[in-house]
Amino acid sequence: FALFTGANLNYLFSDKGFEALTTHPGDPATHPGEERIHIDSRLKKERLSFFPSQFIYAEADGNYIVFYLSDGDTVKKKTIRNSISHIEKQLSHIPWFFRSHRAFIVNIKRITAREGNAAGYRLTLKGTRYEVPVSRQNTRAFEQVFDAYSVI
Repeated sequence: FALFTGANLNYLFSDKGFEALTTHPGDPATHPGEERIHIDSRLKKERLSFFPSQFIYAEADGNYIVFYLSDGDTVKKKTIRNSISHIEKQLSHIPWFFRSHRAFIVNIKRITAREGNAAGYRLTLKGTRYEVPVSRQNTRAFEQVFDAYSVI
């Protein structure tokens, strides 16, 4: 027991151990200049918090919204009970978050590829293999937001 405690204390007080405790993808130190977004559930007292740069996309799944968030090199799924319309209102202050389809909200800055035409697009997002659709009704608005905020 003493051997393991001594080894862990040595790691904790080293620069590497201190850095691992004080910074991780959810800390403000790793997201300078960004304010944390807080998403509230309508039915339960749940709350989801993340930084705008962590958001990849959100997908409606019945009465739930599944958020796909970047956590370093991994993608984490977080589920909260809410409607996509309510989430869209809570995220409306960030202009590069776009509701591409009745069931999807995407981060324009995370798009790595788009395929399609005026009849609709399929978006590939950084960190995922899933393709997110852009509906026909949203193609013009998508093109405007994409031209303004995309990084590709």
